[in-house]
Amino acid sequence: MYEMCVGPEVPGGALVWHVMAKQATATLCGQKLSEPIAATDGERARHCPDCMASFEKLMATTSC
Repeated sequence: MYEMCVGPEVPGGALVWHVMAKQATATLCGQKLSEPIAATDGERARHCPDCMASFEKLMATTSC
C-alpha cells in the first residue's frame, strides 16, 4: 500500500507530493522526508515526477 506525502522535491526545494510505501523510510524517488509537513501546505503543490514514474512502473507490473 502507498500513500502521498508532502515534502521538498530536493532538500530545501519547492514542495511536491511524493509517493511512499507504508512503513518505508524513503519515498519512491529516494527522498528521506525528515519532518512531517501538513498536507494543507501542499494543496497547490505538483506531484514529484520521479515518484509518479516509479509508481506507474509498479502498477504496470502488478496488474490483476
